[in-house]
Amino acid sequence: MEHIVTSYEDNLRADKIVKNIFSDVGYVFLQKLFRLHKIKVNGKKVSASDRLHAGDIIKVFANLTETRKDSPEFNSKLFNDLKSMIIYENEDFFAVNKPAKLAVQSGTDISICVETFIKSYPDCECRLVHRLDRDTSGVLLIAKNQKSARKLTGLFRENKIEKTYLAMVDGKILHPGVTDNFLIKSFVGNQERMIVSDSGQRAITKYKPLKIIENYTLLELKPKTGRKHQLRVHCADVLHAPILGDKKYNANPRHKELFLHAHKIFIDDLKIEIVADIPPHFSATDL
Repeated sequence: MEHIVTSYEDNLRADKIVKNIFSDVGYVFLQKLFRLHKIKVNGKKVSASDRLHAGDIIKVFANLTETRKDSPEFNSKLFNDLKSMIIYENEDFFAVNKPAKLAVQSGTDISICVETFIKSYPDCECRLVHRLDRDTSGVLLIAKNQKSARKLTGLFRENKIEKTYLAMVDGKILHPGVTDNFLIKSFVGNQERMIVSDSGQRAITKYKPLKIIENYTLLELKPKTGRKHQLRVHCADVLHAPILGDKKYNANPRHKELFLHAHKIFIDDLKIEIVADIPPHFSATDL
């Protein structure tokens, strides 16, 4: 198995990244693989606790894939589901309009996710090159081969892929602007969340109000960095206008769906723009 570290996984521990990919693999067995050097990064030995960076290539010299994913019945169904989500495709990569509630990677209590789907894609070795939160809908790029994965990961890292999100927030934002601060992982009570802190990593987001509906604002958000929960924190803690349906950063979420959608991706080097249709719950009638 080979995996290219995405910008979202930048600076995570090696064992954390591998565990995210293969959630069913036990901790003890995973640590054994590292000790036996069955897991290498960029062709070199690596420790479980080593921090990896976007673009690093992880190779696992062991078969960790569940056998049930190889059955024709399983793959056929998953491929049909995947095909219905595709909104763009060429010989090197494709894009899906990921629905809300579908996780990108496997984890606790998650057996079906985008990774499960791409393993069913025929005649290619598909790889994730970035990710979206489980509750966020919209454009997700998937490379068909290692060369394309490296190129796309590099373009994300060099900020040559522009991402445009739409968010409906609780509050009136009257003027466009830029939030530029630092985010770090913390705990509020027993809940993990990202907070603004000078000791964190830099996070930059451009925002522009598109429409005001009563006390709500439809925002266009363009992240210039890719920190975890960046847009959600910037809306809630910097603009003081939390995203509707955000159960982590909105004290009164009310809505069942998260009103955050990855609407467009523009790949500057290739002059390709990919647009994902806005989900139904963004309709003003649902407010």
